[in-house]
Amino acid sequence: MKFLIYAGIGIATLWLQLTLAPLVALFGMKANLLLLTVLVIGLRWSDPWYFLYAAVAGLAADVFSHGVLGIYGTSYFLVALLARLTGVSVYENSLLFGLVEVFGLSLAEGLISLSLLELLDSTMPWWAWLLATAIPNAAYNSLWSPLAFFALGRLQNLMKTAET
Repeated sequence: MKFLIYAGIGIATLWLQLTLAPLVALFGMKANLLLLTVLVIGLRWSDPWYFLYAAVAGLAADVFSHGVLGIYGTSYFLVALLARLTGVSVYENSLLFGLVEVFGLSLAEGLISLSLLELLDSTMPWWAWLLATAIPNAAYNSLWSPLAFFALGRLQNLMKTAET
């Protein structure tokens, strides 16, 4: 059952990433909805299927982005581990804390991705990419996080009512 839920979340998020995110881009920044679902699920759910979902969502982001297969797959998986550790150790169900968690974990994903890309191309301007893309995208993702937390809460309530 959980596998089908993750598949549905992944397909819906990928569809929204490809159709809705470009329409609501702010100053050229698109919300990374795949990363956002990985973070929100990791902070709120404890499930072994989650890590597989994170890796597959990262590979989907690789396929539809820069073309270096495995960069996002690896970084999403590693940030999923961080999100699970953060969700287990520091759980605070408040809007402000959720924004801070998503910002920090989005920034961590950006740092991991940039580090992996720098390993492949040492001439890449790491600090310029960090300041120009990773930090603004982390801030933009954190602004979208309340909507993702709300949607996940509604999904949890639907699952609870379906079980009873």
